[in-house]
Amino acid sequence: MGKLGAGAVTAAVVVAGPLPAALAHGGESPAGPRVVAEGLDNPRQLSLDGRHKSLVVAEAGRGGTECTEMGCAGPTGAVTLVEKPWQRTPVVSTVAEGFISYAGPDGSFAVGANGADATDVAGEYIVAGYDPAGPFMENGSLLVTFEQEPDVRAIFPYADLQAAEAELNPDGAQIHSNPYAVLFVDRDRHNSPDGYALVADAGANAVWKIEPDFSTATETSPPEYEITVFASWPNTALPDGTDDPEGPTEFVPTSLTSDEHGNVFVGGLGSDRPGEASVVQFSPDGTELKRWDGFTAVTGVAVDGGHLYVSQLFGPTPPMPPGETPADEAPPAADGAPGQVVVLHRHGHGHHRWAIDVPLPAGLAVSRHGRVYAAVNSVAPAEGIPAGPENPFGAIGGGAVWELDFSGAYRLESPQS
Repeated sequence: MGKLGAGAVTAAVVVAGPLPAALAHGGESPAGPRVVAEGLDNPRQLSLDGRHKSLVVAEAGRGGTECTEMGCAGPTGAVTLVEKPWQRTPVVSTVAEGFISYAGPDGSFAVGANGADATDVAGEYIVAGYDPAGPFMENGSLLVTFEQEPDVRAIFPYADLQAAEAELNPDGAQIHSNPYAVLFVDRDRHNSPDGYALVADAGANAVWKIEPDFSTATETSPPEYEITVFASWPNTALPDGTDDPEGPTEFVPTSLTSDEHGNVFVGGLGSDRPGEASVVQFSPDGTELKRWDGFTAVTGVAVDGGHLYVSQLFGPTPPMPPGETPADEAPPAADGAPGQVVVLHRHGHGHHRWAIDVPLPAGLAVSRHGRVYAAVNSVAPAEGIPAGPENPFGAIGGGAVWELDFSGAYRLESPQS
């Protein structure tokens, strides 16, 4: 997307059928997931860089010291790079930090730098979050970060998504932008910068397309850009903004990925209702091609040559608020927090689905060799969340990235899709 100029905020860098084969961990390694990175604050989207050699991890942060009755804010969001994640000890580093984060007093359930992806310029990343220089939590934005000088990176406001929402308002509801995932689309791998970005905006109920005009960029100002609606979904909320329990659910896009043909896959939260979330496949020009229904709280999607992988944040059944869930109906917490990653064959006509238990998963990524990575404990800070009356899950581990193993996957009852 090109090096940008003015208005920067600088920060120092301190099996058979559709089921995939079990992911090998080495002859003497135990079965099960492998920890690739840990000590992360609310890890969300995962993406692979253009060379498929590093994982880009968006950390929504842990809030901060500016607290109100609703929570605490601070510049704790970050972008983390995991180099060669298939190695036994990958190199993990912070490549950008200082993004605005808003979270509970314990650092949980953060909102902030929810999405990140690498561009076609080495060392440059685009981030779906909030402009640090704008009104607090009222300025959904696409940001760009890159090394400005040795050991110093700059964060540049790139596209004002809140302004686009105010002007276009695709779902016709309240004016609110909550960017949750970003996908960089490289027009020509042999020419850079020349790409554009897609952003899944949960607040706007839309996927934005941001196309820069690099001919307008200078050393002191970023390129001009055009924002259009790539895809949108209707508002189904009641007049007071709450979800209608008897009506249809809203899609609420939270996740993005693409395949080798440029098709775009969008996952939606589905208002957290069991079985009401979906994944939709679009052509590169935004034409809807296929839809998979029957998921619960989708927060991550990934594809390889034949499979679709889907994160279900709460597993098959989301929790009710504390005090409203009878103990015998609460999600089991003996082995940690709930959550699933589901896999299905995306080209066949069958509807079989398999799942593995993964605690509170979010972003997913698949390497060229079929290794599947997931952001886990995605609503927790690095040290995790202890069990308590306000936590319906039991104790939650710290934010991390795992390489998944599907050798123990179990069959799900699948809806027709």
